[in-house]
Amino acid sequence: MNGATVSCDTTTFKNNSKLYWQYNCDRIWLTLENSSGQKFVIDEVEVELYNLTYRLGYHLIKEFKESLLFRSGCPANGPCTYTLIDKANGKKLKEFDQLICIDTDIKWEHAHKYNFDFIVYLSNKSDNIIIYYVDSKRTLKVPFKENLTGIIPQHQFDEMTLENNILKLSYELDKDTKKTLKIELKNKKIQPLTAATPK
Repeated sequence: MNGATVSCDTTTFKNNSKLYWQYNCDRIWLTLENSSGQKFVIDEVEVELYNLTYRLGYHLIKEFKESLLFRSGCPANGPCTYTLIDKANGKKLKEFDQLICIDTDIKWEHAHKYNFDFIVYLSNKSDNIIIYYVDSKRTLKVPFKENLTGIIPQHQFDEMTLENNILKLSYELDKDTKKTLKIELKNKKIQPLTAATPK
């Protein structure tokens, strides 16, 4: 079980809270222990599914100032769920459907580091891109008129970069058409979509 589930190492955060997985013959659980020594079980996986813990259980994506972002509930070929947890008391703060350009490889050992202080996702009707600044709880909504036809439309976004307060989101409409949306975050301005270009 130790070799087939997630890392059993303890992660210590900036506020001295700790995060660690534990298991016995009956269950697998993830504990958040705050700096006062209080322990909160924030996730649990059925022991029969131990080999899928890396996909179904909470996988840490990023530490923010007051919260932790986890990915979980990833089916074999479907979208994941993302959850913000208060790192002082283990309470769930906010939950999101599949995010854009964030740890889309569900195998935890291949996960990449997420370097942004915000998260990006599509609105329910996919007609807006929403940028949520986790620490300040500020939201920026950007109109998005493209018709994304993929089973998981968020996976059509393949690159996100930030330079000089310009956020660039690159995405594919089909195998021959790639576009980029540029958003000036400082002044909340949206630049026109770049012309369609062949791959």
